[in-house]
Amino acid sequence: MDRRRRGNKDQAVEPQFIKGVLGGHKVSEVDRIEGAAQDSDACHEAKYAASALGCQVLSAAGGKGVSEVEMDPAEKRSRRVSVAPAVLAIAVLVAIDLAVVVLGRVPMSATAAGGLSAAAPTDITFVGDDAEPAGKDAPPNPFGIGAGGVDRKDAVPGYVELSSGVKVPGKIYTTRAKRLKIYNLRREMYEYVPVPALMRIEAAVEWERMEREWRFKEAGNPEKIYSGREYPARKVAYTLTLRNGHTIYGHILGQPLYVEDGGAAVRHILHDRGKGRMGETLADLVYVRRVEFGPEAYEAAVREREAKASPAAATASD
Repeated sequence: MDRRRRGNKDQAVEPQFIKGVLGGHKVSEVDRIEGAAQDSDACHEAKYAASALGCQVLSAAGGKGVSEVEMDPAEKRSRRVSVAPAVLAIAVLVAIDLAVVVLGRVPMSATAAGGLSAAAPTDITFVGDDAEPAGKDAPPNPFGIGAGGVDRKDAVPGYVELSSGVKVPGKIYTTRAKRLKIYNLRREMYEYVPVPALMRIEAAVEWERMEREWRFKEAGNPEKIYSGREYPARKVAYTLTLRNGHTIYGHILGQPLYVEDGGAAVRHILHDRGKGRMGETLADLVYVRRVEFGPEAYEAAVREREAKASPAAATASD
């Protein structure tokens, strides 16, 4: 069978007489690979659109197509001239930066005298190099304790009662610019309450028990065994009563309350779940049971503390 020198050979099962009607070959017929598959002599319009006039297509003998892009000499010279000012500008900027760095580290008096022997103090201050500023220049304390005690306008007098029965009177506040965040179990959403809007906080124990300590039997073995030790655990929910009578019942996750009295502040954490150390009991796991806000609550707690201190002082004197 006579075969064609290029392209696909004729097949009996593939009639060729209708290819011009229904379509052509998917791949163009070429004698050999001479360059790109498409637009091999397109003069790179996208990249060299400005120098399209200098693009020349040369053909070699023998039917071999060769494409070559040659830029006009005048165009080359114009490009070199346009790049020179940019390079000069960059060099000037680098020289100015170096001069600023050198002059910034040498005192002006030494520079004027023409000497560079005196070392200038560095313009970089690292943390811990200098003492903290005092007085009016001191930064504000986020916990509100200054030289004269509490300087928080949102501090409210009252007392904090612990599960051990101890009442701590003082001015109560939380972290500066923060509100108490509580998850309302009834509305199933978080609510943010400022301390001055509160009248009372009460805690209710949901459950408390002694938890066992479990550990892995050995490395690589998922089986756990009881170590013989226990620790206390407790979960509580809080009821926040606002001054307008509105109540919020839910969980508080690690919100601090500071009680300041006599220039010293004591921090108490409101959290829904507490965990004690190994060997402790539920009585050792102390939590905030009640918080009362208002001048009356503060004065009542102070009188109660003084009353308890008087018999103790009389007994000590005897």
